[in-house]
Amino acid sequence: MKPSLDEGVRLFGQGQYGQALFFLEELDPLDVPDAAYYQALSYSRLGRTDQALSALELLISQGTNFLKLLQVKMIRGFLLTTEGRYPEAESALRDMLEEGVESVQVFSNYGYVLWALGRGKEGIAWLNRALALDPENANALNSMGYILAEEGVLLEKALAYCRKALSIQKDFPPYLDSLGWVYYRMGQLKMAALYLQKASDAQPENVDYRVHLAEVERALGGKLK
Repeated sequence: MKPSLDEGVRLFGQGQYGQALFFLEELDPLDVPDAAYYQALSYSRLGRTDQALSALELLISQGTNFLKLLQVKMIRGFLLTTEGRYPEAESALRDMLEEGVESVQVFSNYGYVLWALGRGKEGIAWLNRALALDPENANALNSMGYILAEEGVLLEKALAYCRKALSIQKDFPPYLDSLGWVYYRMGQLKMAALYLQKASDAQPENVDYRVHLAEVERALGGKLK
């Protein structure tokens, strides 16, 4: 490794993403593809999604070994999904499926994206495929629970899915939000407020969490704090 790359990777591994970028951005990603990879991951962790996607696009255009390229495409699909860029995410994930990729993460993201695009039955089918591959996959469990809650069906099952996801990845804000939203749909407003407040406190910039929390606060008759 080049010294800057070595130091950037070390800091990234310690969770010091901003400091990692200080070293990684010194490198030309065209000359050092691994720099673009860790730049993308660091940008993603810092919420700088557009920069992360640009770095990932560069890696895809350059080409790399199959496993790294697969990982890069999966990260790109996930970021497009979390950003709500569903048509782009659907296209990216469909391309991976057409290439023969058998991945629980791809199945799970694709299922959620299809649901978000109004193709609910197809989405549920892909999520079921994801859970058939890995019944302990937190992302698939959470997506399934959240979708059931949004649809207002099988709420006890939705609760079980979201609880399990949160037990696998504790205190993860998206899973806190999903569990809170399930409780809201079940009419358990105090439990909903507990989890939605935690999600909002962890990521106060997240509009969806704030909207969910505001809805529960309205139902309870006022702000929680």
